[in-house]
Amino acid sequence: MKRWTAALIGILGVAAALAAGHLVAGVVGPSASPFLAVGNTAIDFTPSFLKDFAVRTFGTYDKLVLLLGMAGVLLALAAVAGLLSRRSPLPGTVLAVGLGLLGVGAVLYRPDLGQLGILAPVASLVAGVVVFRWLHHAATAPAAANGGRRTFLIASGATAVGAGLAGLGG
Repeated sequence: MKRWTAALIGILGVAAALAAGHLVAGVVGPSASPFLAVGNTAIDFTPSFLKDFAVRTFGTYDKLVLLLGMAGVLLALAAVAGLLSRRSPLPGTVLAVGLGLLGVGAVLYRPDLGQLGILAPVASLVAGVVVFRWLHHAATAPAAANGGRRTFLIASGATAVGAGLAGLGG
């Protein structure tokens, strides 16, 4: 598998996971979004001197800067997981499960979320694993069995469109 294909598979898997989690959070409560729950939990654990520095430096945009930084780290992790999964889907699957469990832990930690809040990170975890493995299989299966590059591009496009629509719905 080519490097760009592997990186794209990792990125699309994480994008689908985030979109699914955000979509379910739109139903059970916006703060149940795994991305936001992890961000808010990170803020809770940040030492006060670092919070003060962020407010002084970024003003009212401090939370936005944190979330953008998290998005950048997720993008990099997703690409690296995809690259490490060129021969086997295991590294990408481990990343999806690990990020999903991080989201579950963050939602469970939040005092402002009810029991239904757990549905968002669970949906995120399942979507991330399923999409990553589906795309990995589409990219690595023999060309005669799956239509080759065309099937992978269709699968990638469907994932991107689905993630975008899910994000709009949340």
